[in-house]
Amino acid sequence: MGMFTRSMAMFERTFKEFIRNRAVLFWTIGWPAIWLVLSSVLFTSGTPEEWLPQTKGSFTISMIGFGLMTSGIANLAGNIARDKERGIYRKISSMPIKAQEDALGRLLGLLIFTFAGSLIVLVIGFLIGARFGGGILGGSQCIGYAFLMILSASGIGLILGSLVKYEGTSINIGVGVTVLTASISGMFAPYSFLPEVLQQFSRMYPLSTAVSSIIYILEGERFAGYNPLYPEHIIYTIISSLTIFMIGLILYKQRIWSNRP
Repeated sequence: MGMFTRSMAMFERTFKEFIRNRAVLFWTIGWPAIWLVLSSVLFTSGTPEEWLPQTKGSFTISMIGFGLMTSGIANLAGNIARDKERGIYRKISSMPIKAQEDALGRLLGLLIFTFAGSLIVLVIGFLIGARFGGGILGGSQCIGYAFLMILSASGIGLILGSLVKYEGTSINIGVGVTVLTASISGMFAPYSFLPEVLQQFSRMYPLSTAVSSIIYILEGERFAGYNPLYPEHIIYTIISSLTIFMIGLILYKQRIWSNRP
């Protein structure tokens, strides 16, 4: 069995577990869809008619980002902790699978599941009147920032999954971290509504600044709240996202694969 086959086997198992878990489906797809509809009502009062499509578009991007955060932070952490509880890592200790192959399969499962969830939220956004600009170049830039979000969210999920023993605890902590950081970084409300200290946090938190970058690219600075695309900030977003992911991957390899709990 080659590396690709082993990774694909882990991918298939991870993806199936995600789509069978009702809590995962709710926090990744259900809640973002619900809040998207609510925010289009709560935060559009007094908005000029010509700005409504872009405003709803920015809400849609934020909720896609929240679903992605939930997948990487809570779902991946719970998936790892579940396998620890079941003794899966001990069972595969005799198999020729390596830590990087296991991690790749899990991340691919996360990626495909997140893509499907994002597509559903995007369709709902279109149905309530969201519209986007940006063109082909903007779309390619957005894919890059979405990938950075997946890396940083997965890094946090790997950290939680490696440190927390039980599945339920991992998921609860992951959801708590996601909701808290999303709330204080402006993903549930426009950036302009945040106090200055939380605006600073929003600019520094890799996940929220990636969302703001996508909003800036597709809808403009008026809806992002600030310009996150100056060179120093772009470099910071890339480095911080990669750093979080590498810390998670190293911790996962040391605590899970070295000890085989």
